[in-house]
Amino acid sequence: MGSCCSSNKIVKETFDYPDGGVYMGDLENHLPHGRGTIKWPNGALFEGQFIDGKKTGKGLFRWNDGSYYDGQFLNDVFHGYGEYCWTDLKIYKGNWSNGEMEGEGEMLYPDGKIYKGYFKSDKKDGQGEMIWPNGDKYIGEWKKGQQHGKGVLIDYQGKKEEAIWNKGKKQ
Repeated sequence: MGSCCSSNKIVKETFDYPDGGVYMGDLENHLPHGRGTIKWPNGALFEGQFIDGKKTGKGLFRWNDGSYYDGQFLNDVFHGYGEYCWTDLKIYKGNWSNGEMEGEGEMLYPDGKIYKGYFKSDKKDGQGEMIWPNGDKYIGEWKKGQQHGKGVLIDYQGKKEEAIWNKGKKQ
């Protein structure tokens, strides 16, 4: 027995967006739904999952400058676990909420620094650890991207110094 609503059927299609983007993939009710790809004239590309026309689920977005995001989306924004790589090769691996780094993550810097800890609104915020290429480290509290609160500096030889920090400056 057939369905009375055959227009709801998932089909493979290609269509053009008003901004010049071209979608290729699964459609349901004339919207991207399932797996698909969007290519824009400037070279940007998205490959991944859609629900009701929005990027939702696992996907890879590549910008024309070479930066990319590979991870979870919800309603067209980064949401869940993902990896973002900037053009300067700085890489964030961790949790996202509503398009911002939020929760636990790790930032790898081009100069060799590594931050592991918590983020809020795209900034280091909460408990975290920064390790410099020479082996020095800071373990402690962060707020709005700066060391703020109690922390311990440990130099590359293991010497420890406890301190209170205020907006990135040792008190």
